[in-house]
Amino acid sequence: MVWFSQEVVSLDMMYFHYLERLKQNNYESLIREDAVEGSEEDGNKHQANQNMEESAKIIRRTREVCVESIKPLFMKDGFITQCLEYSIKQNHVMKFTDIRALEAMFALIRKGVNTVIQYNDERPEFPLSDSQIEAYMTKHVIISAIWGIGGSLNLAGRIDFCQKIYEYTNVDLPDSLGPPLIDYEVRIDDQNWHLWKERVPRIDVEIEKVRTADTVIATVDTLRHKEMLCSWLSLRIPFILCGPPGSGKTMTLISTLNALTDCQMIFVNFSSTTSPELILRSFDQYCEYKKTTKNEVVLLRPKLVNKWLIVFCDEINLPETDKYGTQKVISFLRQLTEQNGFYRPSDKTWVTLERIQFVGACNPPTDQGRHPMTDRFMRHYPLILVDFPGEESLKQIYSTFNRAMLKQIPVLSGFAEPLTEAMVEFYTESQKRFTADQQPHYVYSPRELTRWKLAIYEALPGLE
Repeated sequence: MVWFSQEVVSLDMMYFHYLERLKQNNYESLIREDAVEGSEEDGNKHQANQNMEESAKIIRRTREVCVESIKPLFMKDGFITQCLEYSIKQNHVMKFTDIRALEAMFALIRKGVNTVIQYNDERPEFPLSDSQIEAYMTKHVIISAIWGIGGSLNLAGRIDFCQKIYEYTNVDLPDSLGPPLIDYEVRIDDQNWHLWKERVPRIDVEIEKVRTADTVIATVDTLRHKEMLCSWLSLRIPFILCGPPGSGKTMTLISTLNALTDCQMIFVNFSSTTSPELILRSFDQYCEYKKTTKNEVVLLRPKLVNKWLIVFCDEINLPETDKYGTQKVISFLRQLTEQNGFYRPSDKTWVTLERIQFVGACNPPTDQGRHPMTDRFMRHYPLILVDFPGEESLKQIYSTFNRAMLKQIPVLSGFAEPLTEAMVEFYTESQKRFTADQQPHYVYSPRELTRWKLAIYEALPGLE
């Protein structure tokens, strides 16, 4: 056995590796060539690609232009290195590692490259010029760094990180005195910065929706989270949402998946005693085994044709470690992610997964009964801390509900906005004044505002 220290593979070597892979049209197949070899569907794709060599050349050149435009940001001791050095000193919800941050960031960069390719493919007569690609990609790398490197920071930490970015790069950025960078997106059509709040619709809900727990009100926070999750989902990359109870992790994921037509989600609730058998039983229920005629590879695929099965592992950090310090189900998930398969217990046959993706959600590892997951597992799973909504998002959510409630009594309908302002101000000030450091039960979440909303809803009919 040969032991390698962490210094053997430098950051510059990792940058080179990821950037070179971005140039390849078959980025994904470089990860699992053995799995792709046994798939009839991918074999058909390979045959189709041979008939489209000219198109492949155009796409490859576009990829190369994208990579060359962002290379200066990955120079030795440059922008990305400075971001990593800053981030590792901050307080993250889980242990920060360079490799996990880079995997998450480059996945988002891949999405940006794919966006450029798709845009040009839809407008063959007016494709983006090299300078337009550079303008878009350099800004997109900034966004990718914020969420890839700073995704496990809380909201205040991300805002501080955004301010530091102004010191690290000369890329064209919005005014530093205005809203933080996290409040901006980059649009491909004009390659400029735009505020997320421009896309937040003002909606009115029916009075019946005030009582239901599954009503999702779009806010800046939910739009940002959905954009990141959709990027990873479209690339078939597993990820984990971490956050305190009541922060909206599950609701955010469900609303994101409901917008995708090619996915079926199943819930697998983890506990302290969860074992790999739980995952296998879920496979038996929702998937089927099929042996291919070519190479006789055994595939495990969803029963629903042309659908991806999203396995949602809730409370993923609850399983306890055994006497060897191993979380068996986490090690099994790591194998499924790295090797894309497993040995079937019944006959010891290797089974390759097809159209199956894993996502997870959990409370912070500092909570009671939680256990840290290994770095070897976490390097494959981009991590986002879903923090409690910010003040503006809270006003957006509860003003929508208050307008619906007060419509019942016309003389009060004009007080929806003042009521919302008072509720949110009282909540935020109480949250600052009473903290868990003083008493363990001083834990505030938007659930307090929801209870307040429901109490008002129940009291209003008596005023008519």
